Amino acid sequence: MFRSILALGAFVAMPAMAGTDFGTKDEARSLAEQLISIIDQEGIKAAAAAVVAPDSDFRNSRMGVNLFRGSVVIADNREPETVAADYTTVADLTGDPVWPRIGFAADVEDDAVLLWYHYDTQETYEYHCFSLRAQRDNGLVMVCR
Repeated sequence: MFRSILALGAFVAMPAMAGTDFGTKDEARSLAEQLISIIDQEGIKAAAAAVVAPDSDFRNSRMGVNLFRGSVVIADNREPETVAADYTTVADLTGDPVWPRIGFAADVEDDAVLLWYHYDTQETYEYHCFSLRAQRDNGLVMVCR
């Protein structure tokens, strides 16, 4: 999928502003804080299981919930095919690497802005991805809206 995104990066339609389409910043922060709490209390494996548990708030969110160990995706509630992707090698539709933006956003507990395709409609979106770092297991949570 990432290769196709990169290949199509040269042609980008006007993006929809997903910053409010799928949830609010407060909702994204709340989900991120819940997942960080699981990492810090129970470990990253428990958090990864929670992201994809059929009855969890994470799995059932309209927002994209991404769990990283370092820069590698270990759980994704919407696009399981991204699991094992190393985001240090991923660029969004702007052509710029995403990991520096995600890491910076996590450091300041704010949004990384990423230009992606919507996982269902393939419409281009400017996602606002609230990001936080865990205290253990080199965990990072990114919740995109």
